[in-house]
Amino acid sequence: MKKYLSLFASLFLFCNLLHNSDRYSIILPENDTVTLVFAGDIMGHSPQYHAAYNPITKTYSYDICFQLVKKYIESADIAAANLEVPIAGAPYSGFPGFSSPDALLDGLKYAGFDLLLTANNHTLDRNKAGMERTINQIEQRGFYHAGSYIDNIQRDSLYPLIIESKGLKIAFLNCTYGTNKYLPTSPNIVNYIDTTEIKNSIQQADKLGADFKVMAIHWGNEYELREDTTQQRLAQFLVNHGINLIIGSHPHVVQDAEFLYAKDSIPVPVFYSVGNFISNQRKPNTNGGIVACVEIGSKSKTILRTSYLPVYVYKGILNDIYQYHLIPTTDFIDRPSKFPINRTDSIALTYFDRETRLKLKNIKLLHQAI
Repeated sequence: MKKYLSLFASLFLFCNLLHNSDRYSIILPENDTVTLVFAGDIMGHSPQYHAAYNPITKTYSYDICFQLVKKYIESADIAAANLEVPIAGAPYSGFPGFSSPDALLDGLKYAGFDLLLTANNHTLDRNKAGMERTINQIEQRGFYHAGSYIDNIQRDSLYPLIIESKGLKIAFLNCTYGTNKYLPTSPNIVNYIDTTEIKNSIQQADKLGADFKVMAIHWGNEYELREDTTQQRLAQFLVNHGINLIIGSHPHVVQDAEFLYAKDSIPVPVFYSVGNFISNQRKPNTNGGIVACVEIGSKSKTILRTSYLPVYVYKGILNDIYQYHLIPTTDFIDRPSKFPINRTDSIALTYFDRETRLKLKNIKLLHQAI
């Protein structure tokens, strides 16, 4: 999946794109572990695209935003994130009707992401044309995607999305509680939280031979630090019907994580909300998020290890460049001298790191797990 492999590893690595009933399948050599990482909400507030603009070249670039987290993202076999902003073309705009430059996708590609999840409440901010353009731009850059579709033909051919890595077939499902005040215009489709439809999609994934099933779900209440009872009930429903991993988004803050069980007594990690990955939100708890990491045995087809990486969004100058810099908080705590940020952000980062560790004390930190 990753293009940034060592020379020796690349000699043994091959990647073939196969079409099986018009579905994408990535085939990699057999190995012991498949690593998945999931980043949170990728937002597109107007100060972000202003910071990405170069007035000399009159172009946009987001690469620097992801430079410090790139090694964590690209090292995974499959890296996914919630794209919570349409790539709808100019004129660009922030809240409430988002549209970010195409260069945001280029930055995500540079960071090492493979899969973009598009079912969220901002999917239809720019209506039909914006949604369709977003999907087209995603596909032009070679990303896999799940959650919204141009029509039934596209959805039937791509959903559930099955990606095969190291002999393990992984199904990715994605849905949202709603799309604000908009509804899809025919023939467009957005996956909503519908328990009947979810059961059908899980059954379809099983028919396609999925060994492992992930649900990325847009739910909950914004800025609430704990999940609500609706999330809890729905999470148990998903586990009871065969989902092996749940990744939540939408609250823009990190919520609790826990392990739920179905009848087979196999633990299922539930991250109720992984928070913001990148945004202009600066209030405590919204100024960062986590990258959830799950390692799956390719032969056992079960989760071997679950961990997370806290990431703080530093809006300011670093290495003489003003931008939204994503800083892994564990890297900062270990070597603060490497990150000459201002005192205010240093305090905010440390607070975010501490609160996140307390909240997720039942999950290992990524650097402790490897």
